[in-house]
Amino acid sequence: MKSEWKTGMKAGTTADNFLKKSLSSNYFTYQQIFEMLVPLIMDQFFVSIIGLLTTAMISSSSQESVSAVSLVSPIYAVTYAIFSSISAAGTVIIAQYKGNGNMNMVKKAAGQIVMFTVVSAIFFSIVLSFFAGSLIDAMFADADICVKNKATEYLIGCAISCIFLSLYMGCVAVFRGIGQTKICLKLSMIINLIHLFASFIFINILQLDIIGTSLSLNLARVIGGGVALYCLLGEKSGLGIRLKDIMRINGSILTSVIQTSIPFAMEQLCFNGGAILVSMFIVKLGTKSVAANAVANSTVAVFYAMGLAVSNLAVPVVGQCIGAGDRRMAKNYGKKMIWLGEFSILLSLAVMAPFLKLILGLYQAPADTIGDIYKLLVIITLPMVLFWSTSNVLPNVLRAAGDVKFTSYVSLGVMWIVRVGLSYLVSIKLGAGIVGVWICLGMEWLIRSIIFLLRFHSEKWLKTLF
Repeated sequence: MKSEWKTGMKAGTTADNFLKKSLSSNYFTYQQIFEMLVPLIMDQFFVSIIGLLTTAMISSSSQESVSAVSLVSPIYAVTYAIFSSISAAGTVIIAQYKGNGNMNMVKKAAGQIVMFTVVSAIFFSIVLSFFAGSLIDAMFADADICVKNKATEYLIGCAISCIFLSLYMGCVAVFRGIGQTKICLKLSMIINLIHLFASFIFINILQLDIIGTSLSLNLARVIGGGVALYCLLGEKSGLGIRLKDIMRINGSILTSVIQTSIPFAMEQLCFNGGAILVSMFIVKLGTKSVAANAVANSTVAVFYAMGLAVSNLAVPVVGQCIGAGDRRMAKNYGKKMIWLGEFSILLSLAVMAPFLKLILGLYQAPADTIGDIYKLLVIITLPMVLFWSTSNVLPNVLRAAGDVKFTSYVSLGVMWIVRVGLSYLVSIKLGAGIVGVWICLGMEWLIRSIIFLLRFHSEKWLKTLF
């Protein structure tokens, strides 16, 4: 990497020496690690806080609206998983080519990643839009009519926006793979600020309710996708990519992209399929439980936003070590990413916990749901501190080395057995309600952590894609 982040720290100080020993190597200085990490952290916090504020605006419209958005989220996520998996696989491929020093292949792979992401999104968005009403009726028959109608409208809006979001994500995958996270942050700020201000206008001023939510989402993603493509094709990207590189099919590279993305896609599809089932039996618990679950999920996302940034950082850092053929350093950085993720969760909780009452106040949730929301947050805090990093950062360390099948199989198996099967048993059959769902989420993180740690220490994951 050419530039170094200015830490303002004097060379030779205790802190400087500690960071050098902890994070620096022949591949990265600690300044370069922070140069990638800080924009990722800002990006994740930015996305989470904007999401929180947007959810709060929707919640101010009605409890039915926030419930409708909550029901749509896992369905929409199934489609989102397709091009999200291509984006994630693209970051791995780009990082490994970057580690090899093969910038020509970086350029070719970038074009295929963007093209395949957008084409996939167009296909699935059309299908989802056409069957939106039928899907909502079939899966959430027990929901209120008002909630189902709003959910159908919102699902169609989300499906259309996928096309433009896929363009944005394909471009961001390339930038993350080569470590240009500052560009990713700027793009994220553009798309999320537009979403926030448009939501305020459409929901709070024009009182368009769920339609306003869809309009703001599409407006933000159209502009965000266009700006992302402009940045990728521009000279400042340093990649020399032209529009014809995106339009032209390269069979061998496209095959690599597809082969790498399939395990990601299958994992995400099955994962979100399980999330839909969980949503279906949460609906049986009533609108109050659906709303409490939605608010708690949105709040927890703010708490582990910094951890997600570390998880995203693990892919280019470990991937470039693998691409350079240095497996020892890949494992060393894998350990560092785990501990960095753990520290980030503790720091986030310490900083955000004092503002919890203020955060929950933004949702204007009915008084009878506040107690449930607090209860869910208390239940998940300890598992988050102990197991979140090894359950969520560590899998990305393994994926960066190409160990995607193992991580996918484990993630899917544990999710379906614990989050779906055990959650249904505990929450519905044993009568624990929404509390039972969140207890099982913590158990899922614990089991994933044990399995991924065993895999990491076995070193079977240390292999390359190419």
